[in-house]
Amino acid sequence: MNPDYLLLEISATAFFIGAAVAALRRGRLPFFELISAATFGILLEELDQLIFQTYHYNPAWTLEIDRAPVVIGLTWALIIAGAMRITDALGVRRRYAPVVDSVLAISLDLAFDAIAIRMGLWTWVGIDPGDGWFGVPYGNFYAWLFVTLGFSLLTRWLRDAARTRPSLEWLQLLVPFPAFVLLIAGLIPFILVKPLIDSAPGGGGLPFALAMLAFLAVAVWAVAYDRGEPDGGRVAILDLRLASWTRVAIHGYFLAALLVMGLADDLPVLLVVAVALLLVELPLALLARRRHADHADHDTLTGREASSSPASVAASR
Repeated sequence: MNPDYLLLEISATAFFIGAAVAALRRGRLPFFELISAATFGILLEELDQLIFQTYHYNPAWTLEIDRAPVVIGLTWALIIAGAMRITDALGVRRRYAPVVDSVLAISLDLAFDAIAIRMGLWTWVGIDPGDGWFGVPYGNFYAWLFVTLGFSLLTRWLRDAARTRPSLEWLQLLVPFPAFVLLIAGLIPFILVKPLIDSAPGGGGLPFALAMLAFLAVAVWAVAYDRGEPDGGRVAILDLRLASWTRVAIHGYFLAALLVMGLADDLPVLLVVAVALLLVELPLALLARRRHADHADHDTLTGREASSSPASVAASR
């Protein structure tokens, strides 16, 4: 039993339990969203390894379902559901929210994936340390965009539908399956284009960069310039704090690993990227908290206005 892996598994499980308790306090659907995100993570890891066979996990993980470490599924859930909580607090319009979720999720992967493979957590098949993004194929990052996009798109659609038909909430547990289909559909352009423009192992930097820029442009527009109706009631402050703390914990763990292993001297770019993406978390958390407070104030004011309207006064009499 590897103590480093066990520490990761215990820590991620503790964060997941905290997020599950907070979600359950808000209702059945938020809890189902988190559980289905964990199921989606395990399904992804299992099917990706079976279908594409491009990577495999270190056998030192303590608890696995076939080829997929359970802790990876829990981490997927924390990343995706946490991104959705932050996007909700930011008050992003529903049409843009899945894109913002995707950008928030991939900002974590860009920070830690190249570090994780050097820790031996998983291994890419046929990829040397100098291929792709420091040993991580660009297709992996491209896929991350559509992993989150598909799950968020379906989850948010079901969330709206279940408002008037609560019986639909149980369908959230099935979302991982069509979300995986959407991921495969999103990968098709990359799979077709990559051999034509960059056949090197781990290549595909250009199509990933173009997709990333498109997602980032939409996300910036949605957050900064095209805010939607206040959605503050959808996310509790505890959920928001847990989402932010989890992201900082993930950043901090892998940044510490990078420094302890002495990789900062050999790969300073990884250090710069990891530190930069960690530093972004503070203004992001502050903005989410401020927007959340604004939405709460708006809801309170709206409730007071409604209660003091002539119709309300007459009804109270």
